[in-house]
Formats: sequence, C-alpha cells, structure tokens
Amino acid sequence: MIVRQAVPLAALLAAGTVAYAQSNEATDVSPALRPAVTAYRTGDLAGAESSLRALAPADADAAAWLGALLLERGAQREGLRLIQQSADAGSAEGAHRLALVFANGDGGTPRNETRAVELFERAAEKGHTRAQLNLGTLYLRGQGVPRDLIQARAWLEKAAANGDPYALYALGRAMSESLGPANADQVRASDLYRRAAEKGHPFAALRYGLALADGSGVKRDVVAAQRWLVHAQGSGVPEAALALGDMAARTPASRDKAMNEKILRLAINWFEVAANAGVPSAQFKLANAYLAGAGVARDPSQAQLWYGRAAQQGLTEAQNALGIMLIGGAAGVSDPVEGYKWLAIAERGGHPESRAIREKTTEQMPDRDRKRAETLAQKFVPTPETPVDPAPPRLNPPTKP
Repeated sequence: MIVRQAVPLAALLAAGTVAYAQSNEATDVSPALRPAVTAYRTGDLAGAESSLRALAPADADAAAWLGALLLERGAQREGLRLIQQSADAGSAEGAHRLALVFANGDGGTPRNETRAVELFERAAEKGHTRAQLNLGTLYLRGQGVPRDLIQARAWLEKAAANGDPYALYALGRAMSESLGPANADQVRASDLYRRAAEKGHPFAALRYGLALADGSGVKRDVVAAQRWLVHAQGSGVPEAALALGDMAARTPASRDKAMNEKILRLAINWFEVAANAGVPSAQFKLANAYLAGAGVARDPSQAQLWYGRAAQQGLTEAQNALGIMLIGGAAGVSDPVEGYKWLAIAERGGHPESRAIREKTTEQMPDRDRKRAETLAQKFVPTPETPVDPAPPRLNPPTKP
C-alpha cells in the first residue's frame, strides 16, 4: 500500500506547449522550397539560408522561412522584418511564423497570445496544417482564447486529416477530456493515441500504454500495455517508467511469497528509473518504499532524501511527509524549523493533513523559530528537475516484431 500511494499519473502529464510541430520531411511546403526547408529542419542553416535568400525576393513563403532562420541565428531585426513582410503579403507561412513570434515573445517582441491566436487562425483558414494544430492546441489549453473543446477538436481534426502524428496526439488529448457540451470519447482517444504512437510519437505511446493497462477506450491488454510503455520509456519519457512501476505494484498478491517479492522489486526498479530521471511522484513512491522497507532495505535517510527531491519540485504529498520526518527526526536528526516550513508549504498546496500537524508543532515551538519557518515557507518556489522543453518530441517509430 505504501508503494502504491501517490498522485495519479495522468495528473503529471501537462497538456503540453503550443506544438510548433514539424517533421524533418518537407512535404508541407511547395516543391520549390523543399530542399531549403529540409536543410533548415535537419540543421544545415548555412545551406538553407543560401537557398532561401535566392528564393525570398519572389516567394513570400520563402521570406517567412528565411525570417525564422535568421531569428534562430540571432539576426532579429532582419528576421522580424521578413516575417512581417511575408504576413502582410498574405502568406500563410508568414502569418504562422508571425503568430509564433507573438506566442513566444521572439526577437524582443512582447508576448501576445491573443494576437498569436488571430494570426494562427488566419493561416489555419488557408489550410496551413501546423497553424491548425497550434490553434487547436491554444483552444485546448485556453491560451489567448477561452478554453473551448469544440473549437479545439474542429481545428485539430483538420490538422490530423493527413495523419500527422503530432496532430493525432493533440486530437487524442482533446477527445479524452470533457468540457461543457463536449463529452469525452475514450474509444476515439485511444485509437488516436495508437495511430500517433505507431508513427513514433513518444507521449502517444505512453498514453496508449496507459489506456491498454486500464482498459480505457480499448480492451485491456497488460502485455501490449507493457510493450508500449517500455517503448515510451526508451524514447525519453520517464513517466512511462513510473507507469510500469504502478502496473507491477498493482499486481494482485499470490500465495507465492517469493514471486510477490520479485514483483515488488520490479516495481521499485521502475520507480528508481523514473525517480532518477526527475519524476516527482516516482521519487515520492521510492521514498515511501525506503521508509517502509518495502522491496528495499528500510532506510529513513534515503526516504528523506527522495521526499526532499519531490518536495522541492512542488509535490504536496512529499512536502507533508518531509515535514513530518524532519520534525520527528525519523532520519536521525530533528529540524523543527525546516519541518514546519515544509508543512506550511504543503498546507498552502492543499494537503488535507498538514495544517493539523503544523498547529500541533506550534505548541512546542518558540515564536522566533515559527516566524523564521513561516518566512522560509513564503519564499519557497518549486524547482522542477526537468524543465519543460518547448520543442516537439522527436518521433521514434517502434520496430515491428
């Protein structure tokens, strides 16, 4: 039970940033632009710039791509000028690139999500697939516009029409949620995750694996779930290791004690993989295991270390547990000030037990120590171990058996 307790995995998966997704293939641009865009997307900036400069005077789309390249190289003034000129000339690529400028605050331009939405819509209405994807994502997240699943799904359906894996995944996310008149469709969502996963989208592999493990929108298949989750983990998604640990921890106990221990150890091994990769819920579960001696030798010092890492990232369950350990000196040294601080932070984060424990601690704590602890709590800012990467994930199609 101690190993299994934690925040649901789904809560760890953010909706993701605006996609800005693109593959290295340049099938989404005109034939004249494909060699230059392919060079740009594969990192040959010098070759791409040379080709785009030759094309830009007579091709507004080329000017937009050149502007994006120059922004990346630090030539902000010329890059912004070219993108603006391209958008003013009616180029869908220009409108899309200018939308990205406002969405990101590129080139010293103040961020303006409302303006970004307007420009994405202008490009999307002209059939620009990546603009459709990004516009749908903004509606899904409620950035620059009120959150609207119907609009999100409408634009993402258009973006996914040609089987783009990033659009398929985003549409799957939209179909898995409910808001107002838009109801979740887990069957459709799981199918979209499957299609995106088969094309190599690592987060789709994670979500399809979770759907198979839970029987959500698809027939439950533990073996297939493990296969997809292992693929996601190998594709750079450490949350998949957490999911694999959860699957092992949920295995019903049998009369074979040795087998039960083996399965528990497998769960701990997966939690260790995810914890070392910076997944806070896995760190919390690993700490629980060390504190209870479940699947590992009991080690309160290790438990406190892992609670500390998860707490620093903002996980309220870990903050509460760490506060209790520090006040009681469970790892050998008592630190009431630090313990009180973590309980106050956990209480602020909504943990239901922290307030009562903190108030009981106050009765035995000098006023100066309490004030110092409260000051420390007020200054706390969560520090993620793995900052969100705004770039779209790299595709990694699974090998066929």
